Amino acid sequence: MIHSTSEFTDKIAVIATELGRLPSSFRYYDDFYEQFHSIQGPEYSDRWEIQFDGEKVRLEFKDLTYDLKSIFKHVAVDVFSRLDPSGATSVCNGVLKNSEHFLKALILRPEEFRDLWINEVQPSQTWGYALSLRTMIHSLCNLSAGFWRPEMRPYVTQLKSPARDIYKNVRSGECFLPLDHQSLLIDYLDELTDSVGTAPASQKTRQLRDACILIIAHQYGCRPGQIARIKTTDVRLYENGTVHLSIPLLKQRGSEAQRRVTRRVKYEWCPIFIEYTARRLQNKAGSTKSTDKYFDLPPKRLSVTLRDLAEKITGTRWSPTDLRHTSAQRLADAGISHIALSEFMGHATTLSANVYFDTSPTQAERVNQALAISSVYSAVAEVARTRTIDKNSLLRRPPDEQIGGIPHGVPISGIGSCSIGQSMCSKNPVMSCYTCRKFLPLSDATVHESVVDSLRPVVKEFANSSRFNEESPAYTQLRRMFEAALQIAQEIRSSNITILGNLE
Repeated sequence: MIHSTSEFTDKIAVIATELGRLPSSFRYYDDFYEQFHSIQGPEYSDRWEIQFDGEKVRLEFKDLTYDLKSIFKHVAVDVFSRLDPSGATSVCNGVLKNSEHFLKALILRPEEFRDLWINEVQPSQTWGYALSLRTMIHSLCNLSAGFWRPEMRPYVTQLKSPARDIYKNVRSGECFLPLDHQSLLIDYLDELTDSVGTAPASQKTRQLRDACILIIAHQYGCRPGQIARIKTTDVRLYENGTVHLSIPLLKQRGSEAQRRVTRRVKYEWCPIFIEYTARRLQNKAGSTKSTDKYFDLPPKRLSVTLRDLAEKITGTRWSPTDLRHTSAQRLADAGISHIALSEFMGHATTLSANVYFDTSPTQAERVNQALAISSVYSAVAEVARTRTIDKNSLLRRPPDEQIGGIPHGVPISGIGSCSIGQSMCSKNPVMSCYTCRKFLPLSDATVHESVVDSLRPVVKEFANSSRFNEESPAYTQLRRMFEAALQIAQEIRSSNITILGNLE
């Protein structure tokens, strides 16, 4: 053990001397721009500027003493040789800001440091800090610094991190978009697609770009880093109107790190990609900038863009991670296999998929969920309504504005009014009305409840034939409509009770 400051200083000086001089430069690979960057004269520079993912981050060594500065820089160079620049920068900054335990690791024997880890690090530090500290000690082993040697790497690996549940929000359901918010996203994309088809010039290029980002995040649960790395050549447009994307996988192991997967954009939303691609190629032809990224946004800015758009549509600032978890849970609820879900999410193993199946309903609960009668799924669509229409007013409206139809062979009419008229609607009347902002529901709760009762047998038919495949548009539309219709009925009843209370 070290008992004095001078003794500690002497030990540090010996380690720094044994490590020798730093290389004249070192380089690292930035896979976002697919090029190498170099740090020149690391021994003489106390501020390293690291570039990755379209951003610049600094590593500051100026507050360290001369010998400690040399040791930290040697360790940093080793960390950058093993990790990508994003992870290496995070590790180094994490320990630089809290170097107490790392300094002790320099002078303690491995068995002494293990006791320190068990008593101080594991019970009181964060999981991220413990990971960074352990990574830096691995570098001490590689450099044979202090009492650490390369053969001690397995010993370091066995130091347990503080407990954490990375899927806490998944288990609690806090990260899942409610069904009404998912419906709002889908309605927004459907309306934008219709607008692109009728008046493409009326839509701004930035709006089309943001919508394309939302589609990829919503439909396939991709991370911002994946979406930002999509190149123009990764987007393939076909004559039949389909769009395929080649998306890189991140956080993979070994040879899997560079693998790409092909995804097909939902056909109804392909016009958005087609129009954005045409404009991008046109703008690129008249621009001096030479970038091959499809969205021309670094991951952080892309993440903010996605949050902004989600807030604009739903009123809640949902994150890309929330969209990713929601996409995975949607598939798990539909009965997808572990292997298929892991492949869809781009996970390195099938273990990560377990959490979605742990929180997924059983087959009976899926039927009840689709029938909108399950008490487990109480978070029904919050379709906010400030106005309704009574029966007499509805009958005075033009016939085109009085909603009616025969969805799945079941005749339904008199549920409310449409502000634009059924003849102008590009969607399926009755089925789409309950989640449409142009819908004015009839002020009679029993009417909306009878619509749900009439169509429930249809859900059972879909359940039997599609095995609860929520990718089926008809099955998904029925489920959304049921929950929205029952919510409207509940709001009408609550409103009537309030009015009666006020009259009394």
